[in-house]
Amino acid sequence: MPTTAASTLDPVLRAPAHVGLRMSADEFFSLEDDGFKYELVDGVTIRSPSPTPGHQQVADEILFQLKTFLRGHRVGAVYRETDIHLSPGLVYRPELVFLRTELVRANWRRIRTAPDLVVEVVSPESRRFDRETKKADYERHGVREYWIIEPQLEAFTFFRLVDGRFVDIPVQGDAFTSEAVTGFVLDLAAVRAAFQPLL
Repeated sequence: MPTTAASTLDPVLRAPAHVGLRMSADEFFSLEDDGFKYELVDGVTIRSPSPTPGHQQVADEILFQLKTFLRGHRVGAVYRETDIHLSPGLVYRPELVFLRTELVRANWRRIRTAPDLVVEVVSPESRRFDRETKKADYERHGVREYWIIEPQLEAFTFFRLVDGRFVDIPVQGDAFTSEAVTGFVLDLAAVRAAFQPLL
């Protein structure tokens, strides 16, 4: 079949095909890839903003720190932009998720267990959604830590699950000690440096 001009357009120039559709998680996972990033919220598909270079730089720094630590400390695994299936009508794709070792094998094909850690790098248009809707969903499903990183505001928010509720853990100095990733300390100075162009 000949390729049409519309099918070869950059995703930025095309309209997302799946926004606003109501479906199950199984239907969501079988969607044809149209070049856009989607999540499933209350059984309805929503489009997530495309990451900017600065957004990716911050996520890469945190991923680098976690992967470097995990090479020497086999306490689990970290994944980037992987779907997490929290309930029949809820599928998120955060920047990073961490699963402790005993959860990795059971979630190898698809993550269906609440991760120990979720990291969202927030863009201005998703700030309220990440801080309110996703926070409530991650709390309800038992995510142990939820890190919100806001490059434009140069801000960090760290939530930890305590007795079933997220508690805001204040940032002190240039380090954050995780309880979800046993033994890991996030170098905040290095993440702050990633808020700006490195060249």
